[in-house]
Amino acid sequence: MLFMAIYNYAPEDRDRVIERTAEQAEVSGVTLKGEWFDVTGHRVFRLFEAEDEAHLAASVFQWTDLGVAEVVPVMETKKALKLLRRTSRAK
Repeated sequence: MLFMAIYNYAPEDRDRVIERTAEQAEVSGVTLKGEWFDVTGHRVFRLFEAEDEAHLAASVFQWTDLGVAEVVPVMETKKALKLLRRTSRAK
């Protein structure tokens, strides 16, 4: 399952975030699919694929000392549209 994590951190933690990103080890059961830095603020967006919520939590918990993470389950738009069309037809 795919999850988008939005990490918010304080400006004074910028250097620690950079260091941790460079040193971060992979978590079993979690694959990082993409990562983006918000150039207007102190946020990082990460797209994960996780086997289950326990593996995802292990990955997210590595960052909770440096800020707050909002984690949202997501799916590709084409897949979502197919699902929504089937659901609306069933009504």
